[in-house]
Amino acid sequence: MKLIVGLGNPGPEYALTRHNIGFLVLEELARAKGIKFKKNGRFNALVSEGIIKREKVFLAMPQTFMNLSGNSVRLMFNWLKIGSEDMFVVVDDIALPFGSIRIRPEGSSGGHNGLNSVIDSIGCQEFPRMRIGILGRKNVKGLSNYVLARFTKTEQKGLPEILRTASQACECWIREGVNATMNRFNKYKGVG
Repeated sequence: MKLIVGLGNPGPEYALTRHNIGFLVLEELARAKGIKFKKNGRFNALVSEGIIKREKVFLAMPQTFMNLSGNSVRLMFNWLKIGSEDMFVVVDDIALPFGSIRIRPEGSSGGHNGLNSVIDSIGCQEFPRMRIGILGRKNVKGLSNYVLARFTKTEQKGLPEILRTASQACECWIREGVNATMNRFNKYKGVG
């Protein structure tokens, strides 16, 4: 059993914002595999289950706000009774150029409040994660406003390729593990 968690904020007002790229990746993966999400009150998340690459996979998008994502993740993590190496978290990263991908087997939150919440809630930072760059320009004033803003029209044009590539990285992680996924996808520099 594998758990893939995309982090973001619930509600239509956040749907195409930079901070929600974790949700967008999971939506792309589910669409590609014909898997549907359902609201799950027990976990306070949108969840789906399916078989991907002959592995049972649980996809989840916590419906808490980003800073409280760990509350939902902890409930799923404990219920599934998996090890932290079987959980893959997908998040945005303001320090990376737009669309670039960085996969790591473990590490700190790097200042990301959603990752910090997950780390605090499950009590460890030894879980694989994929960071997707959202930095589309050199100077960002008002970090919070930037990450909560919608993608620009130019960024939206590049999103399908980025989401498709990140979705493929999730599949690679399921099939081949974190090291192979890092070797293949950390080279991806986004579009443009």
